[in-house]
Amino acid sequence: MVRRSIPVKYQATLPERNDNVTDRHPLKEFLTLIGGAAAIVLAIFWLLALFVDLAVDQISPEMEAKLFAKFNLIGYDTPGDHVEQQKLQKRLDSLSHCIDIGYPVKLQLVESEQANALAFPGGRIILLSGLLNHLHSENGLTFVLAHELGHFKNRDHLRTMGRGIVMVALAVLVTGANSDFSQTIVQINQLGQASYSRARESAADRLALQALHCHYGHVGGATDFFDEMVRSGQASDSALSHYFASHPQMQQRIDQLNNLIKKMGYPVEATVPR
Repeated sequence: MVRRSIPVKYQATLPERNDNVTDRHPLKEFLTLIGGAAAIVLAIFWLLALFVDLAVDQISPEMEAKLFAKFNLIGYDTPGDHVEQQKLQKRLDSLSHCIDIGYPVKLQLVESEQANALAFPGGRIILLSGLLNHLHSENGLTFVLAHELGHFKNRDHLRTMGRGIVMVALAVLVTGANSDFSQTIVQINQLGQASYSRARESAADRLALQALHCHYGHVGGATDFFDEMVRSGQASDSALSHYFASHPQMQQRIDQLNNLIKKMGYPVEATVPR
C-alpha cells in the first residue's frame, strides 16, 4: 500500500508573549521613567538641603558679614527718597534691642510700584517704595521691618539661597543646563519649597510680633499691612495659589497673627499715624 503525504501549509504566527517587547503603553513607560528619575533627584536634593541647614547654623554673623560684604543686588539699583531712607534706617536701628542679629543691618529704599521687602545675605534689607503706600501707621511699618529682621535672626536668607543653589546645580548636573527635564525638576521642587518658605514666613511673623510688643508694649498695627492688601484687592487668596505661593495667604496670615496675639496675651492699643 502506498501512503500519500498530506501537504501542510505553513502559517507564521507571533508568540503569545515576547519578553523583549513590553505590553505597556510607551507613554506610560515614559512617565514612569520620568517620575522615578525626578523622585530620585528630589530625594537627593532634600538630603542636601538638610546639609545646607546644618552648614548655615555654623556660619557666624561675623563670617556672613565678611562673605557678603561686596554682594551686588542686581535689579535693585533705582534709589528711593534719601530722606525717607534715613528715617527707615533709624526705625530699623531702634529695633536692635528687641531682635539682636549680631551685626548691623543696612536698609536700602528702592523706587518701585511693587509692595515688598526682602532680606539679603550680608545684612541688607531692600524695601520697595510701593510698600509704603499700604502702610498708614508707624506700628505697621515697624512690624514689617521687624519681620525682615526675623528672617535674619532665623538665617532664612542663607537657607533659601543655599537651597536654591543646590537645586539648580543638581538639576544641571543630572540633566544638563538646557534640558527641559531640568526645568521640570526645578518647578516640581518649587512646590515643596513653597511649603517650606511659608513655614519660615510664619516664624518670622512670630518674631516680628514679639519685637512689636517689646518696642511699644503692645501689638497694635501688627496686621495693618495685610489688612490693607486684602481691602485693596491686591491679595491673591485663591485656594490653588496657596500651594504655589511662598508666603501664606493674607487672610490666613491675619488669622494666625490674631490667634497668636490671644495666645500670648499681648495687649492691642491704638497705633501712631506714619
